[in-house]
Amino acid sequence: MTDQESLWDRLAARTEPSGALVAMENPRTIVKMAFAWTLGSLPGLAVNATLFFWFDESAAGWVQVGIAFFYVVAWLVFVITGSTRRTFAVMAGASVIGIAAVHLIMGGYANSGAILMWGIGMTTVAVLLLNTRGALVVGGTVAALVIVFGFLEQALQASRPLPDPTLPAVLFPFTLGAVIVMVVPVIGLLVNRLSFERERAEDLLLNVLPAEVASELKETGATATRGFSSISVLFADIVGFTPMSADMEPDEMVGQLNEVFSHFDALAVQYGCEKIRTIGDAYMVAAGVPSPTEDHAHAISSMALEMLEYAKTTPLSFRLGINSGPAVAGVVGTSKFQYDIWGDTVNTAPPTSSSKTASKPHSAAQSRSKERAASQPGISTVHETKRNSRPAHNGSSSLGVSEVGVLTPKMTCGGT
Repeated sequence: MTDQESLWDRLAARTEPSGALVAMENPRTIVKMAFAWTLGSLPGLAVNATLFFWFDESAAGWVQVGIAFFYVVAWLVFVITGSTRRTFAVMAGASVIGIAAVHLIMGGYANSGAILMWGIGMTTVAVLLLNTRGALVVGGTVAALVIVFGFLEQALQASRPLPDPTLPAVLFPFTLGAVIVMVVPVIGLLVNRLSFERERAEDLLLNVLPAEVASELKETGATATRGFSSISVLFADIVGFTPMSADMEPDEMVGQLNEVFSHFDALAVQYGCEKIRTIGDAYMVAAGVPSPTEDHAHAISSMALEMLEYAKTTPLSFRLGINSGPAVAGVVGTSKFQYDIWGDTVNTAPPTSSSKTASKPHSAAQSRSKERAASQPGISTVHETKRNSRPAHNGSSSLGVSEVGVLTPKMTCGGT
């Protein structure tokens, strides 16, 4: 790491951003912006001072030198304190007083090349660096000077001989260009930041609500509760996780759940299912919501099969339950939105205590499951089995190779 890089890093570590800069994640960018506004402004001030001295306006030239001095002071304030608010306070004070002094010395708008336009740039930067009140103070001060000097224009012009006409002719486009250079990047930064925050807010909303429901909420401010004639619901939980977690460190426990549920999330996306919620070590997902689909049972069954394959790679035992039928779906809550589903289909889907053993697999609404199994290829029931367990002897079938088993339509179910 070079000395220059070390300096940037040290300044970034102690930066105290203010205003809109608080939302910026990269403090090095803030340091570079502070450098540009202070020391980066010195060449422009030097050009201004040179022009005034060249055309025998030494008083105005020394004012420019004074502004440059205070800009250096502002940079030192930033280096010492890291505060963008204090840094801008020094800059704004020196700039407003300086341009007002030059305006008076030169005798008004026409003679000074409208140097008060610098106030536009300072007000724009104030919007970025200060809160609303601070920005209004800076903008209000500049606006007051513009109005007062407007009434005094004729008197100021009459107070001194006309300067060389070349000077204001050069100062005006130079000042205008400098203000544009100040304002445009700030506006671009604010617009980009607004777009970034909007995209991030939308991503967060999509992590909470389905895309269709989130879109409805943004457009209307509310969501409609909908009834579905047929959906499929899958519940999965980890067998014995509560006693297992008692011996884990908190990070280890959360990491284990995150690994499992992240894989389930990917499967839900792959098969077009909608994750509903997690409660402890239980995972709930549905197919056919919020957009109705005819193949919801096949989608949820395919996801369950993938869970079966994933189970072979873990030392955990999973207990799964599937059910299909009518349900109601909607959003509940006002501060923390929750997309949820309700109905008998949901209530009977979770694995029951009878599914804790391989010999008694869980089958939600078994009579209906058999009817659906006859017309739906794939899974009719998903249940837990133990690794290396023996096949059950009561008519059920166990794969005996992983933590979960899948009953096909031809298999019997717990002796039924």
